[in-house]
Order: sequence, then C-alpha cells, then structure tokens
Amino acid sequence: MELQEAMQILKEDMKVAVFATVDAQGHPHARHAHIGVANEQGVFFMTSPKTKFYQQLKDNPYVAISTLSEKDYLIQVIRIEGEVRELGKEKLAELLEGNPYVDQVYPSLEDQAGIHVFQVFQGELFYRSLTQGHQYTFKFGQNL
Repeated sequence: MELQEAMQILKEDMKVAVFATVDAQGHPHARHAHIGVANEQGVFFMTSPKTKFYQQLKDNPYVAISTLSEKDYLIQVIRIEGEVRELGKEKLAELLEGNPYVDQVYPSLEDQAGIHVFQVFQGELFYRSLTQGHQYTFKFGQNL
C-alpha cells in the first residue's frame, strides 16, 4: 500500500471522521467532520469561524483524526496526526462540490459563504486492517 491509496480510502470509503483538538485550557474536544479532499498534499476539511472547532484550530494548529470503515469482512482504520493551516476560501469550491452534508450543516448561501478551508499539511497517517492484520505508516507534507 502507498500513501495515495490510503488517502483514497479515506476520501472515498470513510468520508466522515472524528477530529480531535484541544482548547486554550488544554481540554480535549472531538467532533465529526467531513473529509473534503485527501491526497498526497494532505487532508482538506472545512468549518466556520463561528465554531469552537475553528477557534481551537487557530489556537493550537494540531489535530488528530480517526475514522473507520466496515464493508463485508473488511474493517479498516485510518488515523492521522498532524499540523493544520487555514487556507480560507482556497479549495472551497472543490470541497463543496458533491458534498452531501453541506446543505444540512450550512443550509443557507450565507452560511456557506462563511466556510473556511483547513489543510492538514504535514503529519503521519496510520492505516490498519483489523481483519487482515495489515499495518502501514506514512509521513506526508513538508517535513518528510
């Protein structure tokens, strides 16, 4: 398995993940969010500046992501730990296109206009098949 294949599994098969951050007091927080794009450049997702998630990312630009996929006998887990940066509106059209959750989370055009994109631009991806025993670790981003 290569990084590209793991990122494709993340984007195509898993789609939604638990994102963990810490607040200014060091308290952990976790929430589900949609994986907008996942490739060799990292993981792209979005949130609004009105959210606590946004503020936590700005205060401490590190995130842990965990997701799981179960299909027939195959159970796959992907974890990512890395550093994020805000891209603002860059890649927003790509993340919104075909995203089935946008209308529920950001129902109005005004809400959608306020969305900002973040990128996990460097870190490690950990892949594991719980049913087959395969395990892989990949570094990605600027600090290879």
